[in-house]
Amino acid sequence: MKKISVEHLARVEGSGGISATIDGKVVTNVKFVVNEGPRLVERLTLGKTPEEDVNIVPRICAICTISHKYAILRAMENALSVKVSSKVSLLRELMHMGEMIESHSLHIYYLALPDYVGFPSAIAMASKFDLEVRIALEMKEFGNHIMKTASGRYIHGENPVIGGFGKFPSDEELAWIKSRAIQFMPFVMKTVRLFCELDYPDCPEEDTVYACCNPDKNTYGFVGDEILLSTGKTIKKEDYKNLTNEFVVSHSYAKRSLYKGKPYSVGALARVNNLGDRLKGEARKMYQRYFNRRWKRNPLFNNAAQALELLYAFERIPSIVDKMLKLSDPPLVTYTKKDGRGTGIVEAPRGLLIHSYEISGGLVSYTDIITPTAQNAEDIERYCLIAAQKFLYRGEEDKIRDRMELVVRAYDPCISCSAHMAEVRNAPPEDWKVRLAKLKERNLPIFIGVGERDRSDDAVGIELALKLKKHGVKDVWLESEVREREVPWNKASHRPLVFLDAVDFREKSGKVILLPLHYIFSDSALSHRLLPFISNGMSYERLKNSFVLGIQPESIEEGRKISSPVRQALLKVLDQIIN
Repeated sequence: MKKISVEHLARVEGSGGISATIDGKVVTNVKFVVNEGPRLVERLTLGKTPEEDVNIVPRICAICTISHKYAILRAMENALSVKVSSKVSLLRELMHMGEMIESHSLHIYYLALPDYVGFPSAIAMASKFDLEVRIALEMKEFGNHIMKTASGRYIHGENPVIGGFGKFPSDEELAWIKSRAIQFMPFVMKTVRLFCELDYPDCPEEDTVYACCNPDKNTYGFVGDEILLSTGKTIKKEDYKNLTNEFVVSHSYAKRSLYKGKPYSVGALARVNNLGDRLKGEARKMYQRYFNRRWKRNPLFNNAAQALELLYAFERIPSIVDKMLKLSDPPLVTYTKKDGRGTGIVEAPRGLLIHSYEISGGLVSYTDIITPTAQNAEDIERYCLIAAQKFLYRGEEDKIRDRMELVVRAYDPCISCSAHMAEVRNAPPEDWKVRLAKLKERNLPIFIGVGERDRSDDAVGIELALKLKKHGVKDVWLESEVREREVPWNKASHRPLVFLDAVDFREKSGKVILLPLHYIFSDSALSHRLLPFISNGMSYERLKNSFVLGIQPESIEEGRKISSPVRQALLKVLDQIIN
């Protein structure tokens, strides 16, 4: 057994990694880990004034500082019934465009592109792509300039406040931004062609649900008052928990999210999938030229989606400036309310960002912040699993680490730091024993024997279940009993569910492997008749707490007895469970 581990990868303001545990021909575990400890920002906001928290919260992230500022402003103004003027909204949109330009150009050129052109870094890439590297840096600096002009600083600007801005840019500053945006257009067009025409691998590809803000007036954009899903469903911003359903996992400090018990994705690719047909101008032409079904199934196309959004931002900036130049600078909007609750949702570069607050007696009494990476974490693990398993079957285990890095980097989680330390370690032999012992320590499992008794080794699951019953083990079921009666896991969702079965792992006869049940469903090569048997009515939470204890069969021919190696494995498993 091996563990392929990328220990420093794509983190949220700190340390994170991705690992895959391999047992023979099966990927038994994939974990996307955020190692940095809790920062407790939500707790720090309590008992403070809304103005104080508007300054505290953006410190969550130096890269997405504008998005956090924008989200908390929208939430606080929602709670305090503050309505800002058109010019305030336009300047906030402009500073948001600056952040998108700065972040997207950094990611696609300096962190993602080296993977596709055969260089270890952007610095090394400059030897062949000197012009691209230099102009991409200028593009990033232009985004920084917009943020500084609007917010007062390159990072954590204090100019945006509840009710407006402390100061508005001069007409000359705005005119320069417009002119510079127009000058960049030829290179931006080249950027879109470059990233949309990259040869993105087809591993992994799988359907998912995409979520993003739904802008007003059927437009493309980065703010809104409701959430739009790729299924067509919309969710009011106040009901965001119907989407996120946050929970924690033991291997990461970052929370996770599931929609209706299943992973979903946010980010540029989600926005292009959900809103792409709303694009105008050159961005629309490029969308119509390049968008296809693979963009719906392959997370690597997030790079192409970010390039397309760069074009959208550069086209949008002159229009924003023209509108602002026609408007006078409005005064700050004041408020008198001391109690209220409000939610603000915006699109950070990496996806849907949610801020929700409650104010009581003029002080913040409740805070909930949900970041894009927390929402993407489950899908990151799922796509890495799909990729790792396919490479394993192809006999290309040496490519698994690089492909997992490629997948994680495509999601651009926070600053998307490239991996600089990775290793392959030997895992303990017969790891299934350790994993089974941990399940038993956590909670007594429910065992279900699956198989057909007249098909040689396929009877091993039924035979093992019968022996467990004979030894007095509680909550042991046969497949036939589950079919005829109420499923045993409905009233015991907290207990692990372990299916006992013969499973073809393409291993030596008698090999025992314990792996999560949903891993079987993520890989068609491992799927078997167990799928229709348990798929109806099993939630994703239940699925994540369900496992297959499988034994590699020698034969499943009709009429033969259980083979010797499988019989020995059966006795070994029996001893492990009852002792």
